[in-house]
Amino acid sequence: MLQKILLVSVVLTLFYVEQNSAQDDLRLQAILLDSTLTKNANAIVRSEEVTIEIKSINSVVVKTKRIVTVLNKYGDGYADCCEYYDPNRKIKKLEAIVYDSFGKEVKKYKKKDFKDRSVSDNSSLVRDDRIKYFEYTPLNYPYTLAFESEVENSTTAFIKYWKPILAYRLSVEKSIYKILNPSKISIRYRETNLDEYSVETNKSNLGTTYKVFNIPAKLPEVCSLPLNDMIPMIKVALNEFSLKGVKGFAKDWKSMGKWQYENLVSGRDKLSETTIEKVTELVSDATTTKEKAKRIYNYVQNKTRYIGIQLGIGGWMPMLAEDVDRLGYGDCKALTNYTKALLKSQGISSNYCVVWRDSDKINIDSEFTSMEGNHVILNIPDGDKDIWLECTSQTLPFDFNDSTTDDRNVLVVKPEGGTIKRTKKYEPEENILHTTATVNLEVDRSMSATVKRVSQGLEYDWNYNIQFETSKDQKLYYKEFWGYINNLEIGKINLNDNKDDIKFTEDIEISCVSYAKKVGSRLLISPNLFSRDQINLPKYDTRKTPLVISRGYVNTDEYIINLPDGYMAGNLPEKKSIETVFGSYSYELEKIDDKQLKFRRFLKIVDGTFPKEKYEEYRNFRSEIKKIDKSRIALKQQ
Repeated sequence: MLQKILLVSVVLTLFYVEQNSAQDDLRLQAILLDSTLTKNANAIVRSEEVTIEIKSINSVVVKTKRIVTVLNKYGDGYADCCEYYDPNRKIKKLEAIVYDSFGKEVKKYKKKDFKDRSVSDNSSLVRDDRIKYFEYTPLNYPYTLAFESEVENSTTAFIKYWKPILAYRLSVEKSIYKILNPSKISIRYRETNLDEYSVETNKSNLGTTYKVFNIPAKLPEVCSLPLNDMIPMIKVALNEFSLKGVKGFAKDWKSMGKWQYENLVSGRDKLSETTIEKVTELVSDATTTKEKAKRIYNYVQNKTRYIGIQLGIGGWMPMLAEDVDRLGYGDCKALTNYTKALLKSQGISSNYCVVWRDSDKINIDSEFTSMEGNHVILNIPDGDKDIWLECTSQTLPFDFNDSTTDDRNVLVVKPEGGTIKRTKKYEPEENILHTTATVNLEVDRSMSATVKRVSQGLEYDWNYNIQFETSKDQKLYYKEFWGYINNLEIGKINLNDNKDDIKFTEDIEISCVSYAKKVGSRLLISPNLFSRDQINLPKYDTRKTPLVISRGYVNTDEYIINLPDGYMAGNLPEKKSIETVFGSYSYELEKIDDKQLKFRRFLKIVDGTFPKEKYEEYRNFRSEIKKIDKSRIALKQQ
């Protein structure tokens, strides 16, 4: 009887194992995917489970299991499986398996099969973090990759966020995020956009679990919110933590700023008496704080260059100011701290500020305190105004936020604690591009012109880098910029960078052998030669996201057009004007006399966030501008 019971037990066990195996094989078959998940997708996250166990303030273990089906070559990046490690972060488990579209195993990777290299970049002198990764070149699509890892980190200042939707055109079949906290360490959560995606939440004494299922791929839309603002996300932070062996405590931005100041910044601003004497002499005849700061900023730009130092706590702690002074280089932390020390030697107070540096306006989250930011800049309070310094740049003007640090929340690190402050926002009227030109048209259809472009505000930022290109590349740039002018030739180029007024001037000579089009005895020309709107916004059947215009600006144009000998302008079009909530536009052509025309153009774009229903109105606004910009007039023989 006992033998029969054992036999039945074995049979049932084998049946159970075979059933599970069959289900696994079925799950890995890409040919059985739900069409709602394959639509618009380059890849599908079939299953992802991230389990984070917080063992202590000195140990956090992250276990990851992920299965991704790649549908085409554009989805290969989502199958990249890697883990980073350093002296504080140890990889305990690492493996991956590739399956074909029928769920058949193609290749298996153990930890020893993964390649290993330094996490290098072009600007760092030294780093201590490395990466283990593998490279797989698919022969056919679709294919599926299963990845599993386990990493233990003694740094607990950063707890991996949950972002189930990593990119556009990526569907998610299942994603699970678990936080296990058996030691009952004080922990904070920031939950965003959970209701919109029907995220399941289960909280218990041991931790919290989040689950989400069947999210179709999102398509990108132009002029929309950043993806992170629209997806479900969980941020996690510990009140007590460790950063590269340094103990920390922070429950709000005040305590975070105080901890960073005391443990990362304080006491690193000593300078030699020789350097202090040199700087004192440099600013001796300056009468204002701003003028002194400007001279010191220029001194730093001329003396130092940017080199990254990402070694241990040095990834967050600046080099000593005296070392930067001696060596002449440093990263953003070091150069900011060095400038701060030089200012302090002259009695000028300044603040070390942590920021997200990006062309998108990424804010330090004012509502959730954690280790944030990827860059450091300097803030000098000057009365009721703020001076902002980008200490890593050898080219940016004094007190100028470019479009990677403008208009966003930063963490101001002070001895008494941290505060959130916003960097300068440039209004549309401050971002000016003014173009003037004298244009000479000839009977043989050719054209020559002298063009002057003057940029200010963020328009300065968008244009001034051309001065650092070679003469050949400068000419190529302008030929591409005015690519709608056929057979364009670029002559002399004279560029002037006025950093005092933050004004960049481009003087350019151009010519074209066939600008006018001959139709019978008439010549057809487009009066707007140098500022045609080239934006081509797509049409959406159903817009899903709000319209976001991130930065406003004003473009003005004024040209004198000298007509060919023997020709005069016919009837000129009436002035065209458009007024919308997104900005305004005008186009005007007037006759000075029979030999000259004057062309004027004005375009103002207003930044802001508008309802998605407004997108089509904005698209029509830009389309109408584009249409008017390229309009022609006829010149007739006298």
